[in-house]
Amino acid sequence: MIDDALIQSERLNKMRQDFVANVSHELRTPLTVIHGYIDTLLTMYQEDPKLHPIFTQILQQTTRMDMIISDLLLLARIESETPRIHNDKIDVPKMLTAVVQDARNLSKNQHEFYLNIDESLKLIGEEHELRSAFSNIIFNAVHYTKPGGQIKISWHQSAQGAYFIVQDTGIGIPEKDIPRITERFYRVDKGRSRQSGGTGLGLAIVKHVLLRHQAELDIGSVLHQGSTFTCIFPLTRIAQ
Repeated sequence: MIDDALIQSERLNKMRQDFVANVSHELRTPLTVIHGYIDTLLTMYQEDPKLHPIFTQILQQTTRMDMIISDLLLLARIESETPRIHNDKIDVPKMLTAVVQDARNLSKNQHEFYLNIDESLKLIGEEHELRSAFSNIIFNAVHYTKPGGQIKISWHQSAQGAYFIVQDTGIGIPEKDIPRITERFYRVDKGRSRQSGGTGLGLAIVKHVLLRHQAELDIGSVLHQGSTFTCIFPLTRIAQ
């Protein structure tokens, strides 16, 4: 009975994953067409005080929808693929340099960034997945930290493994919500989350990427004071 229930659960989970992936693929094409037409209309009516703001808002929303679809497809791929040992040596310091530059652009120089990066510390893993995980955590720090706030990023090794730490002085997370924030589309503050432009899938992606790299995620936060996200990679993942 237990085996039958487990098989049924796995079958339903596979059906859900396939459904999400197929729907996301089907939505991408019409959304691309709409996006293209809105781009054209924005150019045609850029001097129109009434229509230009409307087309701008439509473009922003279609862009957000495209981001959601991209994250859904990535999450579906990560969930459906059989975990395997990645043998690629990832230059994490170089990756973080690029990600932090993107974060600075996103911040529009409204936040202070402090970096403590071990330039010699590299990982064995899958580059695209790791970049997605690190980007989601750093970008969240930008989204949920008020202008003038601080974002500290650390990448170092200890006796326990490799540590990627992002600490911010942002709005923080209520203690009751911390266990659930890696769930799909779970939002602590729905209004603020949508304003930030997030998809609600970032931390779910982080969780699955870390699982595939035998890593752990630790989240600490104090409301109105800030949050700390710590990714701990095992020693076996450190490139010698």
